[in-house]
Amino acid sequence: MKNLLDLYIIKNFFSKFLFIIISFISVFIIIDIIDNIDRFIEHNIPNDEIFLYYIYSTPWYISLALPMTLLISTVFCFTTLQKNHEITALKASGVSIFRMSSPILIIGFMFCFVSFFFENLIVVNAMQKRSTIDKKLHPNTKINNSRKENIHYHLENAFLSIKKYNYKNDSAHNVSIQNYIGSDLISRFDAKYMIWDEIDENWNFKNIEIRDWNNDDFKYYSLKDTSFNIKDISPNIIKKDFINPEEMNYWELVGFIKKLKNKGLSYNRWEVNKYFKTGFACSSFIMILFGIVLSIQKPRSNFATGIGLSIMVIFLYYLFIKAGQSMGYNNVLPPFISIWMVNIIFLSIGSYLFINSRT
Repeated sequence: MKNLLDLYIIKNFFSKFLFIIISFISVFIIIDIIDNIDRFIEHNIPNDEIFLYYIYSTPWYISLALPMTLLISTVFCFTTLQKNHEITALKASGVSIFRMSSPILIIGFMFCFVSFFFENLIVVNAMQKRSTIDKKLHPNTKINNSRKENIHYHLENAFLSIKKYNYKNDSAHNVSIQNYIGSDLISRFDAKYMIWDEIDENWNFKNIEIRDWNNDDFKYYSLKDTSFNIKDISPNIIKKDFINPEEMNYWELVGFIKKLKNKGLSYNRWEVNKYFKTGFACSSFIMILFGIVLSIQKPRSNFATGIGLSIMVIFLYYLFIKAGQSMGYNNVLPPFISIWMVNIIFLSIGSYLFINSRT
């Protein structure tokens, strides 16, 4: 009997879930078309690229809509059971609210993992593919800046300085590598020009000056050109500084943070976003928990009341998690606390209301 009950509740939930998430995606696409149609025409974007633009945007819309869809679907599911007096009948036959809620809570827990992998394996890749069309739509935004100045990296017992870097052809001007033993400068390598060799995966240098200090012995010599690899420094690493942390998946962030740590560079913003990717994925369980609570706290509430309360909950959650993210960026709070503090607060409130609800 209880297996049949679980299947009935799950079927009820997913029938509403599919309708709501398709509705959200449709609304997002319509709003985006209205917002961008003038740009599509102005920049002569062909129809096939417009189609691809929305194909690549759909995973992001799904990710954006998922928490609210889970919340509203749960509210609709349990409110429908209330309206049909099914919850009353189940409680009279000895089935508690906790037992009725268990299949939906398990779904919420599973969606945490689904959301995490969907965001990091599908959404990030789709948005990276969409970025080429974004550049055509927004040609004057900073995403198209091709140059960066004054780049510095701490290497192992060395310091790398790049005056100007060109992202289009992966070349640099006025490059300096200074090698140290402790605080003592032992050599300096200066090149007027540097460019990346994709075939050999090395840097090619031109117009080079080299200075060596060995005790009291000083040597100076010049070279026309040479090439070698700089450990952990490639165009991908340099370009990551120009990419928003949101455009990297979780594993890219972990690897990039490790390299920044090794170079002694600031990695706070990147670490905040690493925890955001795990923290926001857990919103699926939190939203379902609140959906159950909002439905059973006021048994006589209607759909409009449930939707209104749902919007308030999701708005407050987004507000607090974005505020925490901002505080993390500005070093007001440690990266982990800035994101997970919000989840802990909402989970605590939801659990308290659920435990103290009418069983």
